Amino acid sequence: MKKFFYVFWCLLIVSCSSIDCPLNNRVATIYKLQGKVDVLSDSLTVSTSRFERNDTVLLNRAIDIDSFLLPISYNHPEDVLYFRRHNASGWSVIDTVVIKKQDIPHLESIDCPAAYFHQIQSISYTRRGIDSIVVNRADVSYDTSRPHLYLYLKEHND
Repeated sequence: MKKFFYVFWCLLIVSCSSIDCPLNNRVATIYKLQGKVDVLSDSLTVSTSRFERNDTVLLNRAIDIDSFLLPISYNHPEDVLYFRRHNASGWSVIDTVVIKKQDIPHLESIDCPAAYFHQIQSISYTRRGIDSIVVNRADVSYDTSRPHLYLYLKEHND
């Protein structure tokens, strides 16, 4: 009987599988600032509403950056973001960026939390402070090795 118990216990331990969920499971869009704009003189704030009382700030007064990550929604066909550039002398400009995308459910394993990957379909934006936005990589997944979007900002004169 003891022998049976040990064999049963060994089989139970061997049959258990380890859960191989990805450690980097953050799905975000990487923006890379481009152009001749002095990013040191301005700060950049990105929000999901028009900087009012109920806004959700995704990036708050970032200074001296050349790239940043922003989350992407998984339950809306498009994301609307507000980019505000401002400086200490009072200059300020707000641009609206609309990212249309397709959400793609992604399942690694039943034991891992569900994730959504995305396919960027189109981008529209106002051109007050943004010169252009170029899609470098349309597939948004766990891979954060290359930027998804190149953001070209306009130069401003105080």
